[in-house]
Amino acid sequence: MSEAEFVALNQHLEEMRPIFDIFCARNQFVYVERISLGRYPRIRIERLGTMKIWFDLWMELDEAGNRIDRFKRDALYELSAGAYVDVQDGSVYGTRFQKAVQCFANKPFKEVGAVLQDEMQKHLPILENWDVEFLKDKGEKVQLGVR
Repeated sequence: MSEAEFVALNQHLEEMRPIFDIFCARNQFVYVERISLGRYPRIRIERLGTMKIWFDLWMELDEAGNRIDRFKRDALYELSAGAYVDVQDGSVYGTRFQKAVQCFANKPFKEVGAVLQDEMQKHLPILENWDVEFLKDKGEKVQLGVR
């Protein structure tokens, strides 16, 4: 995929920016740098702190499990949310405890703007009720720095 194709494929996400901007301002979230998200349509925001809370909107794969290379307004999107904490445990990089929930899936892009703000506001209290001990007890444990 050329740089021009990449830009064109991601351009439609600008429609969601005002919704994310308002949510971020109200709830102390920041955007994750686009370059760290790979080359597929996606917006991710995080609330920084010891425990990081995040929301991630991304274009789903097609029916065959392949990436979509040309945007259409009926392209399906998923919004997920979660939290993670990195714990220093004596290993080189530490251990991450993480947990995620699906806010919606299989939602045509043309319908995302109508529900995005409500879905993030609905799921935020769930994530805010989690703490480090909850993630250690109920989350997935991942050893960092292991290939």
